[in-house]
Amino acid sequence: MKINIENNIEVLFIGQENTPILIIDNFVTEPDALMSLAGDDNPYYAQPSDYYPGIRKPVPASYGELIGRQLFDLLKNTYQLKDAVAAKTILSAFSISTTPPKQLRPIQMLPHFDSTADNQFALVHYLCDVKHGGTAFYRHKKTGHERITTTRFPQYATLLKQQAKAANLHQSPAYIANDSSLFERIHGIDARNNRVVIYPSNLLHSGNIQPQHGLSSDPRKGRLTISSFVCIS
Repeated sequence: MKINIENNIEVLFIGQENTPILIIDNFVTEPDALMSLAGDDNPYYAQPSDYYPGIRKPVPASYGELIGRQLFDLLKNTYQLKDAVAAKTILSAFSISTTPPKQLRPIQMLPHFDSTADNQFALVHYLCDVKHGGTAFYRHKKTGHERITTTRFPQYATLLKQQAKAANLHQSPAYIANDSSLFERIHGIDARNNRVVIYPSNLLHSGNIQPQHGLSSDPRKGRLTISSFVCIS
């Protein structure tokens, strides 16, 4: 399997903070091989410590090594990390969204960030089609923040906890898809089979999950993605 790194790369600059995100279509040469791995006998599982609303299982290490090696220059140049010398993939997992809205925890109903680090990037490799939504990006209305950096985190975390409690999210559990009382949606990327979206891990985002189209745990029918994190240092 190879990455079509030179094919169909689009760079978008979103929000008031003008953050670059990358979209790469036809990402790998053999997506069917990944589908076969996704549907093999190795089990998926939910992790109590993981806020992902569904089940996961590891992708073979060769996938993580491949994306780290082949995306290094693209990430270094796009995000102007001029002193970077290496890329390390710290997670790659098949992920299927399966949690019904009524079972969501309040934190799963809000946009989130994965790390405050400026040199970590999230990759969502869609192995499903547009009916399963995609990924949306948000601005926190009260602070205006779109990226939660180490400096911004303490104030943001305290404020959001207060706001979420006041909003009584548990009374109306639902996946976020558009603007809410706390957040403004600033951009969205549709799912497309074998498309990858790459963005800084500290950018506020959420899966645009469409429960009305089903939350099947079958990788051939459900909202299947590969979620990865790559650190550039």
